Amino acid sequence: MLELRSRVQELVLREHLIEKGDMVVVAVSGGADSLALLHVLNALKGEQSCSFSLYVAHLNHGLRGQAAREDAAFVRAEARRLGLPCITVEVDTRAFSHKHALSLEDGARRLRYRFLLQLARRIGAACVAVGHQCDDQVETLLLNFLRGTGLDGLTGMKYKRSLDEGISLIRPLLEISREEIERYCRASGLTPRQDESNLSTEYTRNKIRLQLLPLLEREYNPGVRRGLQRLSRLLLLERDFLEKSAAAGLFRLLFKEDEDYLVLDGKGLLQEHGAMQGRILRLAVRRLSGAVPLEMGQLHLRMILKLLGEGSPHGVIHLPGGLRVSRSYDSLTLFYRTPPRARAGCFAPLSLTVPGQVVFPGTNLSLQAGLFAPEGLRWPPDGKKEAYLDFERVLLLLRGKEAKACLPAGGPVELLVRTRLSGDR
Repeated sequence: MLELRSRVQELVLREHLIEKGDMVVVAVSGGADSLALLHVLNALKGEQSCSFSLYVAHLNHGLRGQAAREDAAFVRAEARRLGLPCITVEVDTRAFSHKHALSLEDGARRLRYRFLLQLARRIGAACVAVGHQCDDQVETLLLNFLRGTGLDGLTGMKYKRSLDEGISLIRPLLEISREEIERYCRASGLTPRQDESNLSTEYTRNKIRLQLLPLLEREYNPGVRRGLQRLSRLLLLERDFLEKSAAAGLFRLLFKEDEDYLVLDGKGLLQEHGAMQGRILRLAVRRLSGAVPLEMGQLHLRMILKLLGEGSPHGVIHLPGGLRVSRSYDSLTLFYRTPPRARAGCFAPLSLTVPGQVVFPGTNLSLQAGLFAPEGLRWPPDGKKEAYLDFERVLLLLRGKEAKACLPAGGPVELLVRTRLSGDR
């Protein structure tokens, strides 16, 4: 037990996963990996070298009925036993996946990270800890390989990556094997929940774990797991070198930039090595918007290069996330389209009674507000139509602390409503 804790502590300090005083959201499904992660971090949080606090989070994906509800109750009980704050939320993964044309696996993953990020923002957490371990890393490498990934996909999962400004995703167990984690749970008297869906070969990742990896170990190479981990480490070094080279290339090619656009030397971009062109473009998108949209892949990068290298000296293409790319001779501009109504002087305050509804003058658009208990809300909100706000905090923001106590229930709240502008958060 102590050896595993020491190895995790060494990794946390070596990779700067957690800083002193951080609030850490720890994602706990109830399985062996996340349960071990919770207990190891709870044992380490009081260490003088890296003291931090924990907040337990559990998402019920709505796929396993009563068994999933029992998992949530187990996590709540475990957090209560450790004296830690905890939140559990249930979502409808099937409906979300169907609506967005995603597989159940992809839909569940997106909902999970959306939930964890929203919680981290709300409580002011610096990072979100998940229980990925080194066998998960091997499965991820094989999964990406089978999908036809590039070099980046073969570097696997990072110890730490950015989720949002000021919030990181961390993987403190990434150097620990599944066998070591199960041994730790037994030695610690922990009884993890068993998710029967992990035994179903309906999901590609499960097929890799249950069928492909055992076949490779039995028929081809008993040390295939260690070999894939070594491959990941080697490629990670090469990727870091390429990223630094791409950053230098972007610096050379950047003509001009502002908050909502940047201009590149298109001719110079075409003269870059093919291995650099896509990386420079992705860095440019990340520089402009903070992140590369999940839906943006090699096809979109090729579209940009084709716009530069063929046909008319002028053109525009539309990319995921509302991004536009235009060419004018040798200049390439990346920008976000400004909504036509977003012009100075067209904003006016509207009085909105809560609960109540207000119609925007001259349009068929309306804004409706209501008061709801958190447990009565559908999760997640429809990002295009809905937003959940803490009403107590809204009152503090709009009226100041002294007004909160004397504001009558249902009293009017004056809001300034305008079209979303590029750069808004």
